[in-house]
Amino acid sequence: MPVEMNAILRSALEYEFPPYSTETGQQRVVAFGDHSHKCPVYVRRLPPCTNACPAGEDIRGYHNVLRGLRKSADPMADAWRLLTETNPFPAVMGRLCPAPCESACNRESLDKTVGINAVEHAVGEYAIQNGLSFEKPPASTGKKVAVVGAGPAGLSCAYQLRRRGHSVTIFEAESYLGGMMRLGIAGYRLDRSVLDAEINRIIGMGIEVRTGTRIGKDVTLDQIRKDFDAVFIGIGAQKGRDLPIPGADAPNVLNAVEFLAAFNKGEKTEIGKRVVAIGDGDVAMDVVRLALRLGAEEAVLLSGVGREDMKALPGEYNDAVAEGAKVETCVGTVEVLRENGRAAGLKCVRMEKKEKGEEGWNSPVPFLRYKPVAGTEFEVKADTVVASIGQATDLSGLDPIGQGKPWAQVDGNLHVKGMPGVFAGGDILSLTLLTTAIGQGRKAAEMIDLYVHGKDLPKSAPRVDVIPFKKLA
Repeated sequence: MPVEMNAILRSALEYEFPPYSTETGQQRVVAFGDHSHKCPVYVRRLPPCTNACPAGEDIRGYHNVLRGLRKSADPMADAWRLLTETNPFPAVMGRLCPAPCESACNRESLDKTVGINAVEHAVGEYAIQNGLSFEKPPASTGKKVAVVGAGPAGLSCAYQLRRRGHSVTIFEAESYLGGMMRLGIAGYRLDRSVLDAEINRIIGMGIEVRTGTRIGKDVTLDQIRKDFDAVFIGIGAQKGRDLPIPGADAPNVLNAVEFLAAFNKGEKTEIGKRVVAIGDGDVAMDVVRLALRLGAEEAVLLSGVGREDMKALPGEYNDAVAEGAKVETCVGTVEVLRENGRAAGLKCVRMEKKEKGEEGWNSPVPFLRYKPVAGTEFEVKADTVVASIGQATDLSGLDPIGQGKPWAQVDGNLHVKGMPGVFAGGDILSLTLLTTAIGQGRKAAEMIDLYVHGKDLPKSAPRVDVIPFKKLA
C-alpha cells in the first residue's frame, strides 16, 4: 500500500529546476524537509592574481595542473604550455617580475600568499632543461606583420602573431635581441643563457630577424607600412635621462642606461673607489649593487625623497643595503663639483616635505612634494656619478607616432592614433614593468590579428569580474 506523500516531499519532487549555468552560477534547489535547499556551485570569476598580472597569465589554470586537478602525464610541461599561452618568458620573469599577482592573492587573507613567482621560475627552468619547444604554427594566413624592436614587447607580439599563422619580420637596430632585458639588467640577476634560450625558442617558430636595421636610417616607416599588412612598434625607452644640473657634462657622470649597458656589453668602465648614484627606483638599486661588484669600495645612493616615497621595491632596497650599499634619503643634488674637468663630487642639500597648502605639496610626483632646507648644503665626494632619474624614448625616424609628444600616442586598442595598421606597446608608451610590456605585446597581436582580417577593433574593454576573498566565504 503506497505511503501518503506529505506536502513538503511532493513540493520537492514536483519542483521544476531552473536552467543551470556555470557561467551565471545560478543555484539549484535539491533537497526537502529540514535540509538546506541550496547547493554550492562553481561560479566562474577571474582570480585576483590573474587580474593583477600585467601579462594576463592563467595562474589558477597552470597551478591546477601542477596540483593534479587536471589529468596530465607531464604536469610541468603542461603547466608550461598553459603559462606560455600569454607569456613566452616564464624563466626570465620568474627571476625579474616583482609579482603584483602575489600582492593580490586571496590566500593572504588566510595565512600567506602563494609563491606564484617561484612556481613560474621553476616551470620556466624545467622547460629549458628539458628542451621544450612551442607548437608548430598553423598554416600561413598570407598576412605579413613588421615588428620594430626586439625587446619584451616586440618579442611577445611577434610570438603571438606567429601562433596565429602570420608571417613576422623583426627589425632591430642593435646587433642583439632582448632590448632592456639584455641591455639594462645585469647578468647576476638574469643569466644570459636563460634569456637566449627563451628568445631562441620564439625565433625558432619561423620569425625573420633583421638586426642592425634602424628605422629612419636604414629603412623608413613609410616603406615598412607599404611592404607589410600591419606594423607593431616596441622600441622601448632606451635613453637614460641626464642630470639637469651644472657640471653634469663631465665625462665620469653617466646615466644609468649608459652604465648598465657598458657592463652588459663587456666594455671596461673605470669607476674608481667611490660611486655615487642619484635616484630612488629599482634601477638605482641595480647601479649601486653593480658598482660594488665592479670593485667600488663605496657605493652610495642619494634619494631626493624619504624611504616611504622611494619607488624601489622593498626586496630591491633590502638586497642593495644587505650587499653594502649606503642609502641617504631626503638629499637633493645641486651641482657637480669638478676638478681638472672631471667630476670630483656633488654639492647637495637636505630636503624636507612641503607643508600642506604649499605649491606641489600633494603632487603625484613624489620628488615635487619635497623642498630644499635653507642652510643645509654639504658636499659628497665621488669618483663616478651615475644618474638614475628615468628614461626617455628616441622617436627618431618614427616621429609621426609621437604626434609632437615624446611617447607614442595610442588608443585603448594600442592602435597609433591617425595611422591605420600601426600599433605600439611597451615603454614607448610610458615607463612600465617588463611584464606589462609582455602583456601589451600580446594585446597588440590580438588587435593586429583582427585588423589584418578586416574585423572591427573593440570599442571598449570587456568587463572583468574578479572574485575577492570576502565573496569566497
